[in-house]
Amino acid sequence: NKVSSKAKSEKPFYKKAWFWIVIVVIIAIGSQYKQPEKVGENKNSGSNGSSQNQNSESKKEEKTKFNVGDIIAFDGKELTVEKVERNWNSEKSYIKPKDGKEYVKVLVKIENKSETEMHYNVFEFKAEDSNGAAESVSWMATYSLPDSLDSGKLVKGGKKSGSMIFEVPAGSSLKLHYQPSFWSNKKVIVNL
Repeated sequence: NKVSSKAKSEKPFYKKAWFWIVIVVIIAIGSQYKQPEKVGENKNSGSNGSSQNQNSESKKEEKTKFNVGDIIAFDGKELTVEKVERNWNSEKSYIKPKDGKEYVKVLVKIENKSETEMHYNVFEFKAEDSNGAAESVSWMATYSLPDSLDSGKLVKGGKKSGSMIFEVPAGSSLKLHYQPSFWSNKKVIVNL
């Protein structure tokens, strides 16, 4: 009798404190990742050899896809792809793209709009070609740049502009992927 009365007095799992603590933690973590959104446009942005014609209705429909010059609010920061240079030439004999490929130089600006210090890293970016292959930066070419994005920290209100180089199939259409958090699958995609 004692065993059966003890089993009856046990609370269901949804009435236990640990269950509600887990739910609150999951909600708190999920709420810190906001949907990326366009908050402005940099009129001085340039792109060599790429078309930026897209109507504003399609920009509203695709909340994760943007264009060169858009100022994108994303997880407490602002990202702007300021300039894209196709067929970039390093002018160094030991830094050349492979046959059938080209170097593309991408200049970005990141601004910390959050209340806390944040990290940035050139390896948070990938270039997707028209075949759907998303490649990391060409590290040798990128680190040869005087304005390489590299990696570091930004204090509240801090800004960093820097360039990176991608080796892609020559003439391919390109999209820049920016995914700064290992813990989230959210990313920003910028049409280059």
